[in-house]
Amino acid sequence: MHKAGRYTAALLLVAVGAFVIIDKATGSGLTAALIDWWPLLFICLGVEYLLFNMKYGSTGSQLKLDIPGIIFAVVISAVVIVSTQSVDMFKKMNGIFDWGDVVSSFGEGHKFDKGVTEIPISPAIGNVKINDRDGSVTVKPGNVDKVQVALTMYVKVKDEKEARSIADESKIDYRQSGDTIEIEANGKQYGSWIGGQYPRMDLVVTVPAQQKINLELQTKNGKIEAAQLPIRQRLKAETTNGAIQISELSGELRFETTNGTITSNKTEGPMTLKTTNGRVAVTGHRGDAMLESTNGTLDVQEITGNVNAHTTNGSVKVNGNVVKLKAETTNGTVEASSPTVSGDWDVRTSNGKIELRLPTQGDYRVSGKGREDGVSSSLPLTVSKKTVEGTIGSGKYAVRFETNGTVSIQPSN
Repeated sequence: MHKAGRYTAALLLVAVGAFVIIDKATGSGLTAALIDWWPLLFICLGVEYLLFNMKYGSTGSQLKLDIPGIIFAVVISAVVIVSTQSVDMFKKMNGIFDWGDVVSSFGEGHKFDKGVTEIPISPAIGNVKINDRDGSVTVKPGNVDKVQVALTMYVKVKDEKEARSIADESKIDYRQSGDTIEIEANGKQYGSWIGGQYPRMDLVVTVPAQQKINLELQTKNGKIEAAQLPIRQRLKAETTNGAIQISELSGELRFETTNGTITSNKTEGPMTLKTTNGRVAVTGHRGDAMLESTNGTLDVQEITGNVNAHTTNGSVKVNGNVVKLKAETTNGTVEASSPTVSGDWDVRTSNGKIELRLPTQGDYRVSGKGREDGVSSSLPLTVSKKTVEGTIGSGKYAVRFETNGTVSIQPSN
């Protein structure tokens, strides 16, 4: 068996040793130059492998790379170069990274109040779209006849003069197309070619309270807040790495985030809330609700309407005048309570318990299973070792459930 790479490893060690001696004797910078010419190592290794293959390939001898020898040579060479050329290496790396910007990026940065941009809005406008590359967005109604966008900026560089220059080159742009106004926060990119970033641009948008519009919001690395807005038909919002808070909204509502919680209060209409790695909490909603999370709990209180709730690694709690219910989780409990059953229920979990509170009077039938000897009911239902069945009233609606945990069925009134 022949191993390729030994000559390359030896050549690397000889070159590093020779250049260190020459640098000591003449004061040259040959060793530091090796940092810039590191791709030659792969070229030499490839050439050596080809030569070995040409010489021994036809003989049937096995050919392998001397990986341990190459790694040993690289590690020894790196230790020697770092120990003898640390200053030069830092200068080279400093040309690539702005270390001051890296350190300052952990703070909030320099803050700039950019004032308010006023955007004319005619009665014909029915849609407003807001796009923020990086920052929080708050939308509220006001006694105004124009859309007002208040901008606060944060620039994470150590030099205030440079930060101000970046802030001055950042602005709010808008354009109108048909019945739609598009608002965009355009920040000036700064930093090195590797660590380039954009300034944080937090927006507070005030819309005319008397003019109903459809709204669409999109941002990153910031929260979204919306309350008491004059929605014509729909409101859609999306963010990443930020929470969403909404209240007193009516219309078709759709909100989505990543790595953030969603909280809603006193809302009405078909609503969809989705998050990953976050909790969803709904209070006082009237209408259908579809809730989805990963690694988060779903908590629905005082709801009137259909509920479709799905999560993994989290519990599901539903309380209110529930019509149709579909609740599913993995590694979590499911609790559902309603004074009436006026639609089909489907409740499922694995590795968790199920607790249902159902009316003593109604028209529904119950069928489900749980852990053996872990099923209990205070309603007039038939309970066996791990199943429960029975009918209340006419049995018009189906209440189905399944888990490998315990099951408890109690009266809700």
